[in-house]
Amino acid sequence: MPSTPQAYRWIPGQGPDAGALQRLRERAPRPKKPMGEAWFMGGERAMYTGLMQPDPQAWSRRELDDALDALTSGPRCFDHSDEWSEWFDFLLPRILERADDGDSYELLVTAVFVHCLDPALPGRDPRFRRDLLDTLGRRLMAPACWSDAHPDDHDRLLRPLGSGFYAIDPGHAISAACCLVLRYLDEESIDGWIASVLTIDDAAWRCAFVVWLAGAAPLLFDGQQPEHMHNPTYLDIGWDGHWLLDGSIPSRTLDPNAPQFAFFGDAQRQALLASLQQRLDLATMLRWGEALAECPIPECDRTTTLWQYDAAVLVVIERYDLS
Repeated sequence: MPSTPQAYRWIPGQGPDAGALQRLRERAPRPKKPMGEAWFMGGERAMYTGLMQPDPQAWSRRELDDALDALTSGPRCFDHSDEWSEWFDFLLPRILERADDGDSYELLVTAVFVHCLDPALPGRDPRFRRDLLDTLGRRLMAPACWSDAHPDDHDRLLRPLGSGFYAIDPGHAISAACCLVLRYLDEESIDGWIASVLTIDDAAWRCAFVVWLAGAAPLLFDGQQPEHMHNPTYLDIGWDGHWLLDGSIPSRTLDPNAPQFAFFGDAQRQALLASLQQRLDLATMLRWGEALAECPIPECDRTTTLWQYDAAVLVVIERYDLS
């Protein structure tokens, strides 16, 4: 008989799993040849030779950024390349081991969507999916993201409240992480994940998740791809590189006949709906809004931010058919 999937939870303080990170490393040894740039015209192609150094901490930040951008944007415009796929697998766990991994997080998630275009992950080791979710998928749960010991020690990757006109920020790393988990988590585990997300006792986090749900509705219910999201500013859930994702490789703007995959599978969508309809309602979201009013929001942005949350609640009630 098939085994029951292990429960998947988001729990503050329980970040990337060391064992899963090690398995990702072991599956992807360093490629024999350096990776080259995606965008060049004539002359000699630039190669990222510095990434051949065995210690990821010694890699140049600029060279790493350029390589990650190339292997993420390259397939969209130039089709699949084994070179980029090998380097994606190699860089994924090693970026997560760097002290400055938060600088790459959003684009690294986008790279996953590019190189794991088929959510079924054909040809991958059966444990790859869970190892991906237990590492990159749990990055926002790292202890430093939730520590208030000292402002300089706080991991700024997680920022549910900003200082803009609409202070609730469900985009960037939060949106990237939520999209990653919902896209690749097996449907049987989605209810447990949602239960853990809603249990996190942090007013800013809860309100950001509600706004994310509202902003994600076009991806879930209207068949949109991240490239074509047209949310209003107060429901902006964009992250670095989301504009590269149209569900096909190469982009359908280059090859109209390229196979296209829905961003979220129907089974994941149905499981999410069932979980939210069981666990979330208007009364709960209104209580969360009252807690949001006590959060440290700049006075000049308070009225618009509270309106932002209320507007998102109305969208969630309607699109997810909640009571």
